[in-house]
Amino acid sequence: MQVITTHFSADFDCMAAMVAAQKLYPEARMVFSGSMEKPLQNYLRAANPTFSFSRVKDVDLDQVTRLIVVDTQDPERIGLFKTLLNKDGVEVHVYDHHLDVANPLKADRSVIKKRGSSTTILCEELAERGIELSPEESTLMALGVYQDTHSLISIATTPEDFQTVGRLVAMGADLNIVAEFVEPRLNQEQLGVMNALIQSLEIHNFNGVDVALCTATVDYYVGDLAVVVSRLMGLENLNAAFALIRLDTRVYLIGRGRTDEINVAHILREFGGGGHANAAAASTRDLTLVQAREKLMAVLNEKVEPLQRIREVMHHPVISVNAGDTLEQTEKMMTRFNLNTLPVMSGKKPVGIITRQIVEKALHHKLAREKAGEMMIHEFSVTTPEAYFKTVIPTIIEDKQKVVPVVNPNNGHLVGIVSRGDLLRILHRDLTPYAAGSYAPLLERGQGDAKRIKSLMVERLPKDIMSLLNTIAESADRMGVSAYVVGGFVRDLLLRIGNLDMDIVIEGDGIKFSRGLGKELNAKVVSHQKFGTAVVCLPDGFKVDVATARTEYYKHPAALPTVEVSSIKSDLFRRDFTFNSLALRLNGKDAFTLLDFFNGQRDLKDKVVRVLHNLSFIEDPSRAFRAVRFEQRLGFRIGRQTEAFIKHAVKKKFIEKLSGARLYNELVLILKEPHPLNCLRRMKELDLLQTIHPRVLRHKVDFDRIERVQEVFSLSRIVHLVQECENGYVFLLAMLFTLDGREVSRAATRLSLSPKMRRRIRADLDHCKSRLKSFKRKSKFQPSDIYNLLDDLSSEAVLLLMATSGSEKINKNILLYLTEYHESAQLALTGNDLIHMGIQPGPVFKTVFQTLRDARINGLIHSREEEVQLVQNRFLGA
Repeated sequence: MQVITTHFSADFDCMAAMVAAQKLYPEARMVFSGSMEKPLQNYLRAANPTFSFSRVKDVDLDQVTRLIVVDTQDPERIGLFKTLLNKDGVEVHVYDHHLDVANPLKADRSVIKKRGSSTTILCEELAERGIELSPEESTLMALGVYQDTHSLISIATTPEDFQTVGRLVAMGADLNIVAEFVEPRLNQEQLGVMNALIQSLEIHNFNGVDVALCTATVDYYVGDLAVVVSRLMGLENLNAAFALIRLDTRVYLIGRGRTDEINVAHILREFGGGGHANAAAASTRDLTLVQAREKLMAVLNEKVEPLQRIREVMHHPVISVNAGDTLEQTEKMMTRFNLNTLPVMSGKKPVGIITRQIVEKALHHKLAREKAGEMMIHEFSVTTPEAYFKTVIPTIIEDKQKVVPVVNPNNGHLVGIVSRGDLLRILHRDLTPYAAGSYAPLLERGQGDAKRIKSLMVERLPKDIMSLLNTIAESADRMGVSAYVVGGFVRDLLLRIGNLDMDIVIEGDGIKFSRGLGKELNAKVVSHQKFGTAVVCLPDGFKVDVATARTEYYKHPAALPTVEVSSIKSDLFRRDFTFNSLALRLNGKDAFTLLDFFNGQRDLKDKVVRVLHNLSFIEDPSRAFRAVRFEQRLGFRIGRQTEAFIKHAVKKKFIEKLSGARLYNELVLILKEPHPLNCLRRMKELDLLQTIHPRVLRHKVDFDRIERVQEVFSLSRIVHLVQECENGYVFLLAMLFTLDGREVSRAATRLSLSPKMRRRIRADLDHCKSRLKSFKRKSKFQPSDIYNLLDDLSSEAVLLLMATSGSEKINKNILLYLTEYHESAQLALTGNDLIHMGIQPGPVFKTVFQTLRDARINGLIHSREEEVQLVQNRFLGA
């Protein structure tokens, strides 16, 4: 038995060389030693070649007398066949173009040449012997040469490779198939970019032309990005694609096209780039990735040549039959006009389609008097005059519907017809790409960034919320406006996080809409005319925020925005981060579709916090704190460019222009997060804490204090240390703990705290520090001593004391106060009881109650009776 094999992870060069070798060794069986690369697997599935291969497990190695190895000399790369090397009775032949093998296998015959591929070597052998190849074989050989020579542009390519390709083409090699399956190999960095581009790939429809847009952000240099985009075109079977890739401070735009409607050079010329109609590139430092994408979308809208519409292609008047016509009449109509398919009418509306095959078979069975309406095809698709012509491709090719009726969308009346012949005439050049795959995506494209998520909403949202959204949608339809739910509600819905804070944006008059909705829901409406916003307060207390779609601008950095009425897209562009710019349309023909103009879904998937434009933190510095909050809450990371923008805003002191009230509001939100320590550490890294005070949380010990506060809260949740507590306020106290009085006042002034809040902070900090000194001055305390030290402190100050004491003994005493002493200090006797016992009201009451409380806490008395006895003995002389 003779066996031809190659290395595992076989590619086209391997397979082509094996097939060529079999022409030299006709009795040999071709056997792959291991796995195959994906492109080769795709080729075998798609082309279904006639070449026959055996499986390794079907080969009896003991019967092998000759082993032919192609495209490798490495004995470690041929799997089980290695056992045949140096075996008596086994002759080994090798054909390879690799010259730098460390330990090549020993062979009885070796043909090792410097060529771009092993296929070239074997094709030369075949040419010398005058052995001809079929077109199928020639195509496979060309695939082998093209892959290993990177389409004949590799530096390893030799003149012999070109000569071999020339002979193969002469023998019938199909270079269209070669172009379909072979692209230059990508290195690891290029594959990383490719993956990012695929993950972000979106199909947009511009004037009827589908254009792929994709983006990637790379933190390291990657060469030959154009090769990556070309590979992407092939992998995704795209007719036009634009890739936007951010490398360091530049955004690179690469365009590829193979359709007459798009001249990529004209498109990228708007970015200062150049090239030719099918390939061009540009780069910019002046735009962020989001801004470059927005500009590209605008240019495409303007410059893409529109596709033909149905009204330009359809023919009319239409030859048809009525549902009541007999099949005999139908056959005569078809013969008279030489037609094979006719629409069947009921009045002016098409109700079915009938074909000559149906009619002739029915006539064969003597059914000439049957009605066309009884034998027609009832399930069929129609189109409209304004639809793009390409939308009928799936119907005609995949559904095999020979004619597509064109109807008036308003009344359903037949106005024209499109036939399979029309399709063939118009798309004869492009028919093969369409026939190669599924057509369902063609009908779904053109929806922009919309993604239907109603099923997710039904799954995740309470029924009453879904009912409310439906009511909002119905109201919007009645009022002739477009309604969207936006922001965090949509973000968290996609992340499967519970969030019922509902923000509605109206394209139209938001306040007017709110008032109409309020009447329908019997709800109170509070409006703010200046901002075009309103709050709809439902009877059950649930609130819906409604705003008019608006754009905004800032008169100066950190100023409050000035707003103007605008579109939903402009409204979303003013949002802070891409994943907060998502919107869900609630009404209209595209109800319950997702709008994602700025790649918010991609950033959710990649877990990245990314701003929409490079002045984001300058215009609104509070976004820097929100970026940290979202990053830590969601377990995301702030994008590299976004982080650079934050650092720039800090360096240029734009953050310091944020008003104290807004800064305090952002700080409170951060301190209310489940794990504020992570937020504070991140703020430290970004130099955001200095905005509050230069000495806030400067050292590790300061963060250790915050960490202990978190530990105290964790303990408190377990044993319920306090009834009520403002957790965020305790963290604020811990942040200010090491500051002296003047520094605390300065921080309070920066945060624009009210006089009441300032007094509260000062008192809690002073109490905490003084009690800490008291605890450290004594080594032993009676329970009543501990109670008297802590009783006048707020709950927040007590918990802060636990976090700052650094002493297990002190904390044990505090825990006893919270869990035992505080409860045991409750007295049975009241002031009235003391009066009835004969004690006159006055300062003595305080002494009596203090004595009783100390006795209770110290365990000396336990009941009302014992309290009475103690009062009588101590204060009444009984």
